[in-house]
Amino acid sequence: MNTKLQRLLPTLASIAVGIIPVSILIYYFGVSRKLIIGWGVLSYVLGVAGFKMPLYHFFVVKVLHGRLSNTWLSASHGLVSAISELGAALLFFIFVVPKLTLVQLIGFGIAAGAVEAIVLPFIQNPLKGTPLEEHSSEVIQRSSTSSLTPWMSVLERVMALCPHVAARGLVYISFISGNTVPAVLAVLTFASIDGRAYFALLEKWPFDDIRVLLKIYRYIALAAVAQTVLFVCFYYYLM
Repeated sequence: MNTKLQRLLPTLASIAVGIIPVSILIYYFGVSRKLIIGWGVLSYVLGVAGFKMPLYHFFVVKVLHGRLSNTWLSASHGLVSAISELGAALLFFIFVVPKLTLVQLIGFGIAAGAVEAIVLPFIQNPLKGTPLEEHSSEVIQRSSTSSLTPWMSVLERVMALCPHVAARGLVYISFISGNTVPAVLAVLTFASIDGRAYFALLEKWPFDDIRVLLKIYRYIALAAVAQTVLFVCFYYYLM
């Protein structure tokens, strides 16, 4: 297969992972574009660009790196990531979209996963400017010769849709019901996913090895199932 086409197809597939569920929600379920493409996307941007990245660079990197073991460092990063993204979602629930139906709530959460699926293929090295830049660059360079590794990234984007929806859904349930348990579970499960991935990076796992990727994806899949089950149970019990 032509090398350019070999690289293009996974990129198009990743974009489709973002576009297809959004299109289904808009055109089949009648969820407004403003909610998904507007508020959902803005919430994600605020969480990542407004909270997560500044906290990561100025707190995790500047303060914690070199002071904590890889285990505690990855746990700290996971909590920063979870509190940033879910905190931004909570702000939108309080001030912008306080009343959502189930399908609207799913649309709001899908927006975050859709943005990642569409944007990430065009970012050469998401960890540029961090202590993990060199390892990430090496992995990306080794992966460039593989025809399968880019498709594994597409699989990851598909799996990530569920945690994005379920975690934000659990936060919304806490906001509406006044019960903090769903939100706490959302933060902990979200943090466990991002923390696990960060631990693997800190330990310099070879992400170009399919067996390593499958090990991480298995963990993500199990966490996604757990989050989804929690979301469904709490939604029908508390809402």
